[in-house]
Order: sequence, then structure tokens, then C-alpha cells
Amino acid sequence: MTPVRRLLVFLLLLAAPAAARAQGPVKIGLLLPYTGVLSVQGIDTTRGLELSLAKVGGKAGGRDVQVLKEDTEAKPDVGLTKIRKLIERDRVDFVVGPVNSVVALAIRNYVHEQGTPLIVPVAFTRVLTAPPQASPAIFRIVETSDQGNYPMGAWMMKHTKYRKMIVMATDFVAGRHAVEAFMAGYRAAGGEIVKEIYAPLNTPDFAPYLAQAGTTPADAVYAFFPGADAIRFVKQYREYGLWDRLPLTGYNVLTDDTILPALGDAALGLLTVGGYSAAIDTPENKAFVSDYERVHKTWPSRYSESGFDAAQLITTTVEALRGDLSDRGRVRDALKTSLSRIKAPRGALEFDAYRQVICPSYVMRTERRGGRIVNAIVDTIPSVSQEQTWTWWNKK
Repeated sequence: MTPVRRLLVFLLLLAAPAAARAQGPVKIGLLLPYTGVLSVQGIDTTRGLELSLAKVGGKAGGRDVQVLKEDTEAKPDVGLTKIRKLIERDRVDFVVGPVNSVVALAIRNYVHEQGTPLIVPVAFTRVLTAPPQASPAIFRIVETSDQGNYPMGAWMMKHTKYRKMIVMATDFVAGRHAVEAFMAGYRAAGGEIVKEIYAPLNTPDFAPYLAQAGTTPADAVYAFFPGADAIRFVKQYREYGLWDRLPLTGYNVLTDDTILPALGDAALGLLTVGGYSAAIDTPENKAFVSDYERVHKTWPSRYSESGFDAAQLITTTVEALRGDLSDRGRVRDALKTSLSRIKAPRGALEFDAYRQVICPSYVMRTERRGGRIVNAIVDTIPSVSQEQTWTWWNKK
């Protein structure tokens, strides 16, 4: 065998493993709630992700992309069992999820030990991406519980006449952390919190909690209730007759785009803060809303947008690596640098040093436009990092 021929054979042998890997699909495991009170978030995240994959023909880096779905039921023990299945049995390359912050904290150590990249599109408990919980394997593309809620406290003091507030929230990690951040920002700006009221997840009747609010002297209410709870809470708030005396404000889970049709006129006039609205007036968002509505006959929610971004982040990363995902360290490095290159409908995104997204927050007010109720943009809070908003609790 000539030296040239030996060299060619050697090069072919080196290329063989990469070629074999390229023949298999890129596996994305979805760790989301598809049943229960948070199923809206899980379904919408999935729809956004699948729309993004469809736009690239279900391929990335020369490989097919395969999606495997697991239902966490929004339960920590179920979430841990399901992610073990995805990583150890299904051998997924990426995991997208979860929705529930309690689930996110329950799986954190396992993800850190395994090293399989976890892209978090919804769960926003502040501690997940802050020292000492931040992990090289965890990439969060939704704002923390502080990044929108904390600056909203100062915004409220500057732009409204509300000086005494009641907070109401779902009694679980996300709800507690959201209103805690708002209270910290509001108090720092000179506001007064006169009462805190917490209701269990999946509360069917909010009357006892609304009665507490109704007997408390205050200027307004700031609230956090997600999914089906948001629909019941907002409607019952109107029915109870509190609106005229206590205007309702809060985090945008109250008026997610996906539940606005179910809320109807009960949602009108609510002032909220969040990371996305289908009414954002940019070419990227208009195209996203149009494509999503064509497929699903409804506007996308912020969960849909996060799912869309998660898929973009993955496919951009796989393209940058030319389909070679054999080195998890290189995959994680590529994920971190790929976020700033995607076209997110909500606006420009980047990761901080802890792989937490930095993005704008939008102040919105629900109003009717034509035959549709929308989260109209009132103001934009410029991109705020988690490090700018954690000083009230992350004491060093």
C-alpha cells in the first residue's frame, strides 16, 4: 500500500465515528406539564418549539431532530423520574423544561451531575441561576422572578398613584418569589405593602382571599396567579366587585395571551409586567405571531415564544458544531455563545456569566383592539441582569 493510500485510509477511519453519529437524530427531551393546572404552559411551550423546528425542516447540522415528550404533572418527584428516563434511557442531547420552579429545583443536582444541557423556558425561581445554584449545564432563557417584578416596584411608584399595595399570589415557589421581588423593589422606591395573601395552587374559589383584600385599606393589588388559577382569580376579582376600589395589577401570568380569550372583558384594564406580548411591534414578532396563528388559530403566549427560542438556540448550536455533539463541554460552550445570534420575537437576548438570559421587560395594559383583547405595550424596562436585581436577597 502506497503512503498516499495509507493516509487516505487513515483519514477515512478518523471520519467514520463522526459520520456514524451524524446518521442518528439529535434528541430533544421535553420535560413539561401536559396535565394539571400548569398544562397550558407545557402545551404552549411545545407548540412554540415545534413551530421553530418546522421552519428548519426538522433538521440541524445535517441531522434529523427528534422530540421526546415527558409529562412532569408539575410534580417534583415525577419530574426527577422523567428526566432520569430522558437522559439515562433515551440518551437525549438536550432537555427543555420545566415549567414549575419546584420541579426545576428538584432536578437541579441531577442535571449538574449528568452534564446534559438543560434549557429552562419557563421556571423562573431566582435561585436557579444565582450562586451557588448556578450550574454549567443549566441555561435559562426566561427572566428570573426578580428581573421583571423587582423593577416593576420602582416603575409603579414613578408612573402610578399607588402608594399602598396588597400582594396576592399562588402559595408556591414561583408565586412567592415573584411577589417578594416586587415588594422589595416597591419598598426600596418608598412604597408600602399593607397585606400579603397567599392561596394554594389550583384554588377553585378565591372568595375567602378576596374578602381579606376587600377589608384592607390600600390603593391597588399586585398579584401572581398562573394558568387556570389566573382565569378563576381574575374573573372572581371582577365578580366580587373589588376593581373600582382596588385596581388589579401584577405579573403577566394574570393575562397571558393564551388565556385572554377565556378571560374576556374581565381582563380589560389590567396593568402587568412580563417578558413578552404578542402585540410587540417588530418584524420578527409579527412573523412569529402570523406563523403561530396560522397553525394554531390563536395568538402565541410567552410560553410559546420561549419554546420557539429554545428550539432556535438548540438548532443554532447544533449548526455551529456541524452536528457533532460528542463533547458536552463544547456543546455547553456553543449554547452560551449561540443565544445572541438567534432572532427572538421578544427582542435581543444574551446570557450573563451564569447562563441566565438578559432581556427587556414590558409593562402592558390589556385593551381591546378590533375584536381581540391584547396586552398592549405601555412601556419597556431596558434589559436588566439578574445581578442588578438580586442585591436585596443575595447577600455576600
